[in-house]
Amino acid sequence: MTLSNRYFPVGIWIALFLLTVSNGWGYEEMPVTEGATITGQAVLKGSPPPARIYHLVFSPNMDLCGRISDGKGNRLLKEFRVASDGGFQDVVVAVVGVPKGKPFDYTPELTIESCRVGPFVVPIRNQHRIALVNKDPITHDIQAYTLKDDYTFAMFNKPLTPETIATKPVHLREGHYLFRTQCGVHDYMQSWGMAVGNPYFSVSGADGRFTISDLPPGEYDVIAWHPHMQVQTQRINVGSGGAAALRFEFDAAEVNIPLHDLQTEYRLQTALIPGKIVRPDIELQRESRFDSGG
Repeated sequence: MTLSNRYFPVGIWIALFLLTVSNGWGYEEMPVTEGATITGQAVLKGSPPPARIYHLVFSPNMDLCGRISDGKGNRLLKEFRVASDGGFQDVVVAVVGVPKGKPFDYTPELTIESCRVGPFVVPIRNQHRIALVNKDPITHDIQAYTLKDDYTFAMFNKPLTPETIATKPVHLREGHYLFRTQCGVHDYMQSWGMAVGNPYFSVSGADGRFTISDLPPGEYDVIAWHPHMQVQTQRINVGSGGAAALRFEFDAAEVNIPLHDLQTEYRLQTALIPGKIVRPDIELQRESRFDSGG
């Protein structure tokens, strides 16, 4: 196994990646024997940004949604989950340009529970359905968008009545590969997605680690993506039954988030809603920048 680290210019990487998710890309399924395995870890160096703060008073259903809060009437949207050793969660790691291999029977799914949509990051498939599961006893309005550069375009809008399951097709605009959802009723309910063109992908866990198995022998580019970081890529060359160990290091100083979303002071004081703060009996969120489950 050989590998090299590099950063592609954005235009070159997008052209390469879009080739794998365009309508004309024909991934073929075939039996894979003695496939290679990729393991590794995504790491964030430095202190992660603070969670984004949303005041529950601005949205309905506080009795339900307030069961996850900081105990002060706010919902924290944690877009960076980092372990104490730097392990970086919610990083999509994908192998680019695999023409054929193991079955690609993956259907992405987003689940809503307690006014939170998850997983926060999910790989998606262009021209394929995505499942939407609402476990809440209230209605949510899932709005989906495709993104390119600084522009956002609406893809679909799907109201989800209480405790229902629905599916919607994903149709990315030409030249797009990113996907985002947000509830039109509760703006702190957000998720992100990146299109994949084959089944050789993984999303890093709470410790930042990932595994991709049954990869046919060959030379490939492996990319690592987080919604607010620059894409990274490494090239590997694996043989039959081989293995590759990768480490993707992201720098917190290069986080791409608007300054107004990095504010740490509350806009409102809880005195504005006396007696209306719901006890967070599902999850008491903390403001620590390193994840400990809250």
